[in-house]
Amino acid sequence: MRHVLFIGEDTSRFINRNFYYLEQELARIVRLTVWRKSGNIDYILNRLETKPDFILILNDMGHQLFPMIKGLRNCSIPTGLFVTDVHRLVKIRENYINKNKIDYLFTIGWEKSVQTYPQFKHKLEWFPHFVHPGIYKDYFLEKDIDFLMIGAVNKTYPLREKIVNAYSKDPRFICYHHPGYRDFTREEEKDKRVGVHYAKELNRTKIFFTCPSIYNYPVMKYYEALACKTLLLAPTFNELESLGFIPGKHFVAIDESNFKEKADYYLANEKERQRITEQGHQFIQENHTVRIRAKQLMEKIECILESE
Repeated sequence: MRHVLFIGEDTSRFINRNFYYLEQELARIVRLTVWRKSGNIDYILNRLETKPDFILILNDMGHQLFPMIKGLRNCSIPTGLFVTDVHRLVKIRENYINKNKIDYLFTIGWEKSVQTYPQFKHKLEWFPHFVHPGIYKDYFLEKDIDFLMIGAVNKTYPLREKIVNAYSKDPRFICYHHPGYRDFTREEEKDKRVGVHYAKELNRTKIFFTCPSIYNYPVMKYYEALACKTLLLAPTFNELESLGFIPGKHFVAIDESNFKEKADYYLANEKERQRITEQGHQFIQENHTVRIRAKQLMEKIECILESE
């Protein structure tokens, strides 16, 4: 069994808990050692019983790189760095990669990473978003919300702004703003619609709107909405379709000129809505769960180790 050292903050209470779920899944299939603090890699390795085969680092979930691991350029163990939001921390990440001679970059957004770091293209490995199927699932709740949007509404998400403005006086439309990138207590989760409470809100919804931002990211909401069996209305683009998302089969593609027309059509046509939501739900369960992504990650790491 391979030994993987996972270095990263505890995200079990963070708004985005996918890497916490990934840790749990990796622990099922490899020998996983977790380290949470900054430090020199030699100091860390000297405190482990056995030398790991591979090092994974997650350090861009906050407003700065943390944990900060030093000395990696002199480490013989292959190292991979997760890149979650490539548009943030661009220069400091570039310096970190160069200074520490990071071997591999596991990036969530492929095209934006290639555009931002063309000099690192040979290091890039695509590691798309995923869902925990025990949380993002069909709760069989009554569909009592017609139109829903949850998340940031600002200039980074121009289509979301247009949708919110268009439905500002429509009682069928509900919009909840992003609760912030931080940890949440169990008491806060329900009020802020985090975790299970967020998933249940999606499951109550007939039609959910989102957009990929000005960066054209396949944001998590594309996965989460489908997994929770709500009809997603959102733009399509090449990277999304490369992940297997098919407009008209798994979700409904919209733009700023037709979102109201399509929303009204699918609200009125329940059979059509149910057909797409069922197919979208099945697509996520079969292709984009944390178990599938952990397996794919380890297959890639295995290929790397065999080629070393």
